[in-house]
Amino acid sequence: MNYIYTVAYTLRDSEGRVIDTNEGREPFQFVSGRNEVIPGFEREVSSMAVGEEKTFTLPPGEAYGERREELIETLPRQYFQGVELQKGGVLYGQTPDGQTIMVTVLDFNDETVTIDHNHPLAGKALTFTVKLLNKEEFNG
Repeated sequence: MNYIYTVAYTLRDSEGRVIDTNEGREPFQFVSGRNEVIPGFEREVSSMAVGEEKTFTLPPGEAYGERREELIETLPRQYFQGVELQKGGVLYGQTPDGQTIMVTVLDFNDETVTIDHNHPLAGKALTFTVKLLNKEEFNG
């Protein structure tokens, strides 16, 4: 049985800085069992009762995974013609099979561009404060 979970959340990094929150915005919804959220988040929320609030920290393996150095590559600058590059900037592209990918620009010069295919939060422990607002059966 899958459920639709509705939550209010705040995500912090290991220094306590807010990375993301839906405070002051619409509640966040996801359907269990569909890989719509990171595994540890779904596990923790699924153990909560409606109205419950809790704070939990996920290690990288239960969040966006460990950083993998093999996901950093340097490409010829010509592949990026017409693209405004900025260190730390995020670029979106498509794989040959049509999937959207996101990369971070690490460095560039006149000859090459170094990009990182790791998720920006890979390798980081993440702390969530979550309040479960609603849980309903999903028949879809």
